[in-house]
Amino acid sequence: MNYLRIFGFLLCIGSLIAADCVEASSCTRLADRMPPETECVEEEPCFCTMAGDWFTRLRALYILPDDSSGALSTISGSGVTVHPAWTGEFDFGYMFTQNLGFELILSTTKHTLMGSKSLEGVEIGTTWLLPPTLTLQWRFLPSYRIQPYVGAGANYTLFYWNDCALPDTHMHLSHSWGAAVQGGVDLFFYKDWLFNLDVKYVWIDTKATLTGLIPGTVHVDINPWLFGFGIGRKW
Repeated sequence: MNYLRIFGFLLCIGSLIAADCVEASSCTRLADRMPPETECVEEEPCFCTMAGDWFTRLRALYILPDDSSGALSTISGSGVTVHPAWTGEFDFGYMFTQNLGFELILSTTKHTLMGSKSLEGVEIGTTWLLPPTLTLQWRFLPSYRIQPYVGAGANYTLFYWNDCALPDTHMHLSHSWGAAVQGGVDLFFYKDWLFNLDVKYVWIDTKATLTGLIPGTVHVDINPWLFGFGIGRKW
């Protein structure tokens, strides 16, 4: 009888030990599936554009005139073309809402005016353009890494440092008001830093007046395409 009691007692203890082992094993497997408390999980950076954000960008700009002109008033069958040019550009913008903001571009560039038709191959002169352009922008997908946008606005172009290549002749170009449209995309690559691609079409026209040995006037529509690419930052 004592042996049976001892055997039963040992059997109970063995059952309890086995149950504890099974429970411990289950807990171990569960712990293996759970991330350790000391493991750091890096959060995905947020590229959201918010109301009140400022943007600044530096871009390389290729200016391709979509030009046309009348004839120089004193030379029938003549015309004027405007050569393309590269330049740098700075712009900044502000967001009124997540989607709606403005952009102001500041740049200057030198262009060569060449004769065409009966003046083919004759250099008329060179001029510098200062075309500050203000556009109202609508930004799509403001919460994503890639944020395309479109815009429309106004441009005022000042012509300065006009240098006439014709002998004993001076040249003056009138300033210009015109509309501007644009499309582009900001691609965020690190926190608030971004790559930018931008295309604009700007309506620019001027009246060139020549005085001196070869006088005359000619109306020129420059109407350039502006192709820009560069880097920027959101603040």
